[in-house]
Amino acid sequence: MSGWRAATGGRIDRARPIEFSFNGRRFVGYEGDTLASALIANGVDILARSFKYHRPRGLVAYGADEPNALVEVGEGARREPNVKATQVRLVPGLVARSQNCWPSVGFDLMAVNDLIAPLIPSGFYYKTFKWPVSAWPLYEKLIRGAAGMGRAPAEPDPDAYETVHRHTHLLVIGAGVTGLAAAAAALDHVENILIVDEQEAFGGLGTVETALVEGQPYGDWVASVVTRLRASGKVTLLARSTAYGHYDGNRVCLIEEVSGPVRLRRWIVDADRIILATGAFERPLLFGANDRPGVMLASAAQAYLHRHAAVPGRRCVLYVNNNSGYEAAFDLHSAGVAIEAIVDARAAVDDERTARCRAAGIRHLPGHMIARSTGRRRVTGCVVHPVGQPAAAKSLPCDLILTAGGWSPAAHLFTHAGGRLRHEERIGALVPDAQSWDGRVSTGMAAAGACAGLFEMADCLASARAVAAGNTYTLPSGAAPAPLAPVNTAPKQFVDLQNDVTAADLGLAVREGYRSIEHVKRYTTLGMGTDQGKLVGLNGVDIIAAAQGKPAAAIGNSRPRPPFSPVTFGAMAGPFVGTLFSPARTTPMHGWHEEQGAVLANVGSWRRPQLYRRPGESEVEAVIREAGNVRRHVGITDVSTLGKIDLQGPDVSRLLDHVYINGWSTLQPGRCRYGVMLREDGAVMDDGTTTRLSADRWFMTTTTGNAERILAHLERARQVDLPDLDVTITPVTEQWGAMAIAGPRARELLAALDPDFAVDNAALPFMSVAEGRLAGIEARVLRVSFSGERAYEIYTASGDAHAMWTTIAAAGDAFGLMPYGTEAMMTLRIEKGLFVPGFEADGRTLPDDLGLGRMISRKKEFIGRRSLGRPAFTASDRKQLVGLMAVDRAQAIPRGAQIVRDAAVPVPVPLDGHVASVTFSPALDRWIALALVAGGRAAMGETRIAASPLTNEMVPVTICNPVFIDPDGERLRG
Repeated sequence: MSGWRAATGGRIDRARPIEFSFNGRRFVGYEGDTLASALIANGVDILARSFKYHRPRGLVAYGADEPNALVEVGEGARREPNVKATQVRLVPGLVARSQNCWPSVGFDLMAVNDLIAPLIPSGFYYKTFKWPVSAWPLYEKLIRGAAGMGRAPAEPDPDAYETVHRHTHLLVIGAGVTGLAAAAAALDHVENILIVDEQEAFGGLGTVETALVEGQPYGDWVASVVTRLRASGKVTLLARSTAYGHYDGNRVCLIEEVSGPVRLRRWIVDADRIILATGAFERPLLFGANDRPGVMLASAAQAYLHRHAAVPGRRCVLYVNNNSGYEAAFDLHSAGVAIEAIVDARAAVDDERTARCRAAGIRHLPGHMIARSTGRRRVTGCVVHPVGQPAAAKSLPCDLILTAGGWSPAAHLFTHAGGRLRHEERIGALVPDAQSWDGRVSTGMAAAGACAGLFEMADCLASARAVAAGNTYTLPSGAAPAPLAPVNTAPKQFVDLQNDVTAADLGLAVREGYRSIEHVKRYTTLGMGTDQGKLVGLNGVDIIAAAQGKPAAAIGNSRPRPPFSPVTFGAMAGPFVGTLFSPARTTPMHGWHEEQGAVLANVGSWRRPQLYRRPGESEVEAVIREAGNVRRHVGITDVSTLGKIDLQGPDVSRLLDHVYINGWSTLQPGRCRYGVMLREDGAVMDDGTTTRLSADRWFMTTTTGNAERILAHLERARQVDLPDLDVTITPVTEQWGAMAIAGPRARELLAALDPDFAVDNAALPFMSVAEGRLAGIEARVLRVSFSGERAYEIYTASGDAHAMWTTIAAAGDAFGLMPYGTEAMMTLRIEKGLFVPGFEADGRTLPDDLGLGRMISRKKEFIGRRSLGRPAFTASDRKQLVGLMAVDRAQAIPRGAQIVRDAAVPVPVPLDGHVASVTFSPALDRWIALALVAGGRAAMGETRIAASPLTNEMVPVTICNPVFIDPDGERLRG
């Protein structure tokens, strides 16, 4: 164990110790620690095992770029796999354990894979497991068993989550020096600013804690700017919040870790402008066995020291190829770490750093490289030699190797929604290219600071101010030269530590013919998993470029995908809303239905009464009673759920002519007309009535389930197809309560409600409307029928609907009134042969299939008209709407049954059609059905078989007219 806690320093509260466990052992950390920093301070070296070879792995990075330390956190239903230890805040009682190892992380039997590594290179599974074929089930089981790393919990997630929508004028992602400076610069001209950062404290990762910013100590500058931003009243600052995805239209999704009853909050942010101040990831340098515990990034060790006073080793060798790694060496030296040597791949190093090494007594080896690390469970030393002179190798003892291989801008969000990166040779990095958007997204996103390839403090501040003002800031001509990448031929150089992808694997992929980096990525799994190019990106590009003999710029880069960091499924799903997941809409009479014991069901988004069952009565008996009463006396049903649309303007008839198959310009005020709408492909979409109230005002009703769809259909027709029309379309479904009274005594009941308008057949004939006062309430009465009986639909303001309903219910006792639900309504409409979208009109049926061919106007164009002329749509064997009656009147017709000619025909049996709707008819005292049968109208009187494989029934049926009662319409017109 080499890690330890410095006696002073860090942003931890040493007065608040926190107990936690890791792999069953108890440890103590402090408030302000992460799981990673606490394990370092407690000397824990091995946190995980690698995915493929199960090699021991320790910490490498500080934040989201950590590839190794994926652990399980929590217990029971709250156990969460694949969590990065670097992103787990230490809390009392935290329980964490290693994963992907057995029986323990210290002794993993699957490490045998490392011994057979030559037999399982990248892509081996594409070339093996092919023989014998009979063994594939065994191979599949083994492969699936080896896939994945953590174990998903089996119990339901008990935590609560929130989803918040936010619009902001300016979104700043990253609250380091650059992000804070950009937000401060925008205060004068932006009213609404949102700043997010994944760390708990603002100011960055802590690698510049000893620097001066605009003449102030780093910490003082950060505190003053944060205070100014909070005091402005224009800025919202979110800590512990990760921007994980950037999508079309400058939409960014965030995950905020919160305290309290809600575990995580998901933000969906729509921003006018976005500034990416996400910094950069330090790149590792490659050498043999660079994956051993004790090999870390220099910036990570520096951050653990400054943020948590956690020191990952006692004797350190730094391997660098640029200037940034030196500061980590000097900081660790000041903390008491023995710096064995600084190995610099560059032959020429500036005098300032050479002098500082000499003054600190640190061995300085310019022009050298590390060939490999030594050790078993942890680094115990390394082998170094002059670049290009492996024969001059020598060993250096150490328990910590820190690498600093340059910086890669954290531009993942830039690429998510279409941005491209370009290879900037001057700094050896992939930087956002503001001219590269692929046209799918707004260009209201700009990068600043290290995310834009600017690694000097002055450049970061200048770019922040420029971008905040809407200007650009280009890379200075005097930028530091690109870091040198020395060639290393040692084995086991791991490019992707998480997936065990080595430099040799990439070379193999190139030799096997893969040229595109996207193909190499998939063949080798380079940069897949949680990395998505954070650490492996440019190193992989350099190796592939060298193998192909091309410059790195010619290789390009693979596009990272969202999410930037792993996201809990619960946070994506949002809050547990129960019934609010699909809010139930209720009618003004809903309370009355509940009081009467109605059986309620979901119809679209509405709660509607199916039936009103009496004590001792079955559901079928209740439906028969309700439907029979409508045929004999009068019934009342709640139709408030019908879609209702108010149409106004001089051009309404032109709009209706465009969307309905029949004509509308001849409809007179005070009259109603039935209409059918088609999709573009000619299939029936919806039907309903539209009433002309006056010359320029119309009232349309639609089916319950299609209300929103028809509204959108009308709006599209008006705005896109006929933009010159003077029509106003207003949805009024919620504004009107509605009820239908139907039956032979419906007119008597209507007259008993003291209407101030005439209700006789001459004054209010079928398909007409009257408006006035009914039972003292303003009402609109449409004489239309969905039952085949004399019927009236009564519309009132929603606030008056309940009073109207109860008044009718009281007055109806003298006429035998009963309420009826949707099941009885279905029985009545089947008896009358009326189709319903979703049943008979199933998305494949045409108007003529439903017997509506004569209704189609030949004088106008309408949506779907041209499709009706296609040969397949005029074939004589199309499925047509017919009625079915069981030959045995006591036998039920199976729901959804297939119609066949002969049950004895061997499979496959030719199918003639199918049953669409079934009911027991109280009027006919037998089971009947509506069906779609090929050539059905020509087959009247023929016998078919209704075959149901589900119920194993074969029921002989007779094909008949779909209108079972009153085919001439005398009841509804009388």
